Order: sequence, then structure tokens, then C-alpha cells
Amino acid sequence: MEFLRRRLGLIVRSAISLLCIVLVVRSANWGSVWTHVRTMDVRWLVVSFLAFAPIILIVSWRWRLLLGSHGVHLKFWRVLELNMIGQFFSAFLVGTTGGDVVKIFYVARNVPQKKTAVGFTVIVDRVIGMVAMLFFGVALSFTQLPLLMSTHFTRAFTGTFYLFAIGGAIASVGATVAPLFLARPGIRALLDKLPFSSKVSKVLAAYETTARAFGTNLLAMAVSLPSNVCTLCMGYFITQAMHIPGIHLLAFCSILTIVNMLIALPVSMNGIGVRELLFKNFLGLLGIDGNTAVTFSLTFFVLNLVWSLLGGAFYHLYRHETHAPPAPHVSEDQPVLSQI
Repeated sequence: MEFLRRRLGLIVRSAISLLCIVLVVRSANWGSVWTHVRTMDVRWLVVSFLAFAPIILIVSWRWRLLLGSHGVHLKFWRVLELNMIGQFFSAFLVGTTGGDVVKIFYVARNVPQKKTAVGFTVIVDRVIGMVAMLFFGVALSFTQLPLLMSTHFTRAFTGTFYLFAIGGAIASVGATVAPLFLARPGIRALLDKLPFSSKVSKVLAAYETTARAFGTNLLAMAVSLPSNVCTLCMGYFITQAMHIPGIHLLAFCSILTIVNMLIALPVSMNGIGVRELLFKNFLGLLGIDGNTAVTFSLTFFVLNLVWSLLGGAFYHLYRHETHAPPAPHVSEDQPVLSQI
């Protein structure tokens, strides 16, 4: 029982992925899928693959902005290094957010004097990225709602996406004004009585510092826009590689953003199976048959996976480095890859 209790989340996520995989495998014509794969235009696939590079750079810069609001000024190469390591582990851990745990571990080792603060920035970076994706998706999909709500399946998941968007908007406002509430002496006295109050106070200090950096947070939200655009470009270039004709661009971009948001939720094993089932149903709204949709989904996943595996090179070199804590007056040590 203890084994099941401690691993219940993993079991549920695995079961969801397995169920979706079974549904996709049973309904797909794999001969047709293989035909689509063999007839792809490799040049467009290369362009799609390269479109992911700006995403890595933008996300690394965004995280560096957030670190700076806590007085931590790591070199861009170091932040890129840690981001690629997180990208590597996200391919194997639960959900697309699994690599964040590894990023927290490594950035805390780099800045041991501010472990809580730098670890908190990883969470904030993820939240800002997801909220930006939600708002971006709402802006894209609002005029496409009649299409997106035209089947029971897509209506349920589009509604889920919009519920998260509303929740994201409320949470963003709440996170901005909450420090005013927490500053009250009575609330502080209550928090000081909680178990592990010293750790709670460190988290609250990190949160308050982040909330006060309102301009930095807005800038981080703004720089997420080109990252989302690059993701859409990746998907569009795959459709060109597959020779999919006459695609409705705005509806396609709306679908891609909604699906990417849904698979980012930690409810499956890195979105495996869920991604294919979602694309099959949503792309069907555009007249794209199930086999083509499954091929698109798998291609999109593989291109992202290759980038994650490239992060393994960063991890392989990084983990052999001596991680001596930096002296108090030193902001960081030299990134190992910069010595190559």
C-alpha cells in the first residue's frame, strides 16, 4: 500500500498515456502513416528543426531576466547550459515540466547562497511561460471558437484551455497584489507560527522580490511571444514537409497552441499518447485525416525530442565539472562548455 500511495501519481499518468496510445494505435493505419513519413520534404523538416533554436535562446534570456531581479547575474552561456540540461531531462521525466526539477537542483548548486530564490525563479519562469501561452492562445483562438467547439471532444478540451486561461488571469492579478496582504503584521505573525517557518519565510521573501519586479515580469511575458511564434512556425513547416494543402492558418495556430498547453500539464508521461489523440481530433476539424494528424504529431514530438537529446551533450560535460561553491564575491564560475 505504501508503494502504491507514493507512486499513485506516476501510475495514473502512465495509465492515461497507455490508454491514449491504445486508442491511437487501434484507430490509425500505420501503413498510411509510414507513407506520409517516407514522402516528407526533408528540407522543410530541417527548417522546422532549426526553428526551435530561437526558442531555447529566448527562454534562456527570459530566465536570466528573472534571476537578475534577485541580484543573481549569471552569464548567458551558463543559463543556456542549465536550460539545455533541463530540456534533456524533460524528455524522460513526467510531463514537459519535469526538467524544471533538475534545473532547480543545478542552479541551486551554482548559487548556494540564494538557493530558495534561484529555485523559485525556475517555477516563476515556467508559470510566466504558460500564462503567456494561455493569453496567446486565447488571442489566436477567440475568433475560431465556433470551429473549436463543433465536436464534443474538442469542446471539452477547448473549454479546459479557456478555464486555465481565466485561472491564469485571476492568479496573475492575485500574485501581483498578494504582497500587500502578506505585509500585514497579523498575517506575518500567523505565518511565523507555521511548521518550518524559516523555510516558509525564505519562499515568501523570494516571492515578494519577484512580485515587486513588475516591469521585469512584464518584459518576461512579452519576450515569450516570439517563443510562441517560433513554435507555430515549427508546426507550419511540418505541414509543408508533409504537403498538406490549403490549411486554415489561424485555426491551425489556435489548435497547436491549445494542444501544446494541454500536454504541458503533468497528467501524462511527457504527453505521449495524449498529444496524438488531441491532434487527431483537433486537426480533424480542418479536414485533416487521422493518419495525417498522427504523423504530424509524431513528427512534432520527434523534432522536440532531438533538441532534448542534444541537451544530453551539455549534461554529459557539465556533470564532470567540479562544482565547488563560488566564493561570496563571485557571482558564478566559468561554464564548462565555454572552455571548448
